[in-house]
Amino acid sequence: MEAFMLLKAFGDHRRLMEDLSRLADVSQIYNIAGDNDIIIHINVKGLEEFKNLINDIRSMEGVLNTTSYIVLHRVK
Repeated sequence: MEAFMLLKAFGDHRRLMEDLSRLADVSQIYNIAGDNDIIIHINVKGLEEFKNLINDIRSMEGVLNTTSYIVLHRVK
């Protein structure tokens, strides 16, 4: 299962991105400009693993809010 997650963060974004990079299911991490601060690409086996990963990320220091988008179909 593939998904994207937008994160609003506070404090040192670099440290949070380093913490996110240690998660095996997180394949890409981008620091972005706009309403959110970070976007990550996620690959998990299923919904239960996705739910657990969301909970892990939401409990990380520096995370204010998350919004998740599950990929239904990849075009390219």
